[in-house]
Amino acid sequence: MFVELIELLRCPRPHEEAQLVASATRTNARHIVNGVLGCPVCGAEFAIESGVARFGEPSRRAVADAPDAATAMRLAAFLELTDARGFTLLCGRWAAQADGIRQLAETQLVFVNPPPSVPSDIASGVIMTRDALPFAGGAARAAALDDNGSMELVRSTIRAVRGGGRVLGAVSLALSGEITELVRDDRMWVAEKNAAPEHPTPQIVSIRKASR
Repeated sequence: MFVELIELLRCPRPHEEAQLVASATRTNARHIVNGVLGCPVCGAEFAIESGVARFGEPSRRAVADAPDAATAMRLAAFLELTDARGFTLLCGRWAAQADGIRQLAETQLVFVNPPPSVPSDIASGVIMTRDALPFAGGAARAAALDDNGSMELVRSTIRAVRGGGRVLGAVSLALSGEITELVRDDRMWVAEKNAAPEHPTPQIVSIRKASR
């Protein structure tokens, strides 16, 4: 787990948002290989083992697609990975295209519940979880969803994408109200995360002393 991602992690337990605190027992080139993430609010602890942050076991593990240059190019283009800013979430089977994406874009990639056969050394972080993605809202620049996770996890992942960021999903997934569809084909759709509504500017009301 890349150390700069740690400050964006949040406890997935149902209480007020709390930044997790990391304690590392083994590091390598700014990555925590082994350690513990702790919540200062509820006291929960989550292990980092061989670079994988474990927040829970997924209900199903995705089966990896074969790496494919054309698919990797579509992912990089649809998710607008045109520069190195921020990080992108690759959920389930999409993690198999990480190597091809990295040849096209320098954006950091975070795997969420990747298939067991996908090597994790190319990722900036690997998250294993069941129903909640432990990132702050708006932390990620984009996300590619697959249909192996629960709907709670899908909604949690969409929440983690910043306003205006791209979200790509398997065609079997229904779109949520937080995103607006841009295009789709027989395999996937591409949407944009809706921007958060702006708070209305308070109106200044003049007060006059009533005449007698």
